[in-house]
Amino acid sequence: MSGPRLSIIPARAATDRSLKPRDLQVLCVLGRHTDDLGWCRRSQVKMADEMGCARSTVFDAIERLVKAGYLERHLQEEVSGRDSAHVYRVILDPVHHGVHAVKEVDEPADFVTEIPCRPVGTPAGISAPPAGPVSAPPAGPGPAPINDPSLTTPSNVERERAREDEKAVERWLKKTHPKWPSFVNDSEPKARAAARRLTADEREIAADRMADYLISAKVGGRTTICAFGVYLTEKRWEKLPPKAEALTRPDDAAPPFGPTWMAFVVGRLLDGPENPTASTLSAKWPSVDVLYRKARAGLGYRFGERWHALKGSMVAVPVDTPLWIEWRDHFTRQGWPWLPDPGRVAYFPAGGPDGLEAFEIAMRGNHDAGRSEAAE
Repeated sequence: MSGPRLSIIPARAATDRSLKPRDLQVLCVLGRHTDDLGWCRRSQVKMADEMGCARSTVFDAIERLVKAGYLERHLQEEVSGRDSAHVYRVILDPVHHGVHAVKEVDEPADFVTEIPCRPVGTPAGISAPPAGPVSAPPAGPGPAPINDPSLTTPSNVERERAREDEKAVERWLKKTHPKWPSFVNDSEPKARAAARRLTADEREIAADRMADYLISAKVGGRTTICAFGVYLTEKRWEKLPPKAEALTRPDDAAPPFGPTWMAFVVGRLLDGPENPTASTLSAKWPSVDVLYRKARAGLGYRFGERWHALKGSMVAVPVDTPLWIEWRDHFTRQGWPWLPDPGRVAYFPAGGPDGLEAFEIAMRGNHDAGRSEAAE
């Protein structure tokens, strides 16, 4: 298990109805990082990232916690004069146990819980904590130092983590962005900024659904595709229908003219002739000719996972319909061998011949390493 296992906060906060849920969450986040005396140094930006909210939300919660007496805040400045991550102290006990002798002041019974806390410095009327193994901070006009050495240099850890995150984003962009149709004309800074705002899981999903989105855009009749940065910023993959579940046996035999079978045929034809100098179409595409001969005998074929993954890109086209005739004419113009008699229907890439570009993008995306042959 990584990260802190416990969060140390005052128990009274759990039942304080004046606190908002976000106030309690901020207090718990701070309580994960405190030393023995309740001190820690945390960036509000990092806290907002941990909690999945805006920095302003964290700022408002801290203001309320300070006013309610649960928190001290000490402003910090760097050598350059800029603001740095603030130092906080979670106030576990609003009044030291030795202060119970103030009974003659005749304060109300809930006096302990209503003593206000100053935003900076030690709360008024509260004695210093008892001596312990950690030395007490020296007196002085400035804020007391933090005793835990691991908390004195959090910026180094945060900078290192930021560098690693940036490297991960760069690696992901280098692998994914070139597959986008408008890659050459895209704004690289905008794509990088959009990728930074995503979590690692979101980036992986964005890459995984990219081909599905491109096919959907083509089927929808769009003539241009948005920039990669727009795709990431608007999380357009979230508008797609759920992805089809992976097959439990991706190498199962696929029937003739079905979505997997036809995905392989069209993919092989798009790759170009296997024997360009051959005199007949069947000799130019021997792997396709093998499927056609088996199909005439009613036999299926076994394909690799790459081709099964393209099933969602295929649609059924009934024989002798206008779309069927359009596909047959396209095969003729391209010099591709036309299908044997399929009976009633065969599957083709969604969007008709105009959808071949999107289909090819999906096909290449499913097999970046190069071409692979169907497995017997």
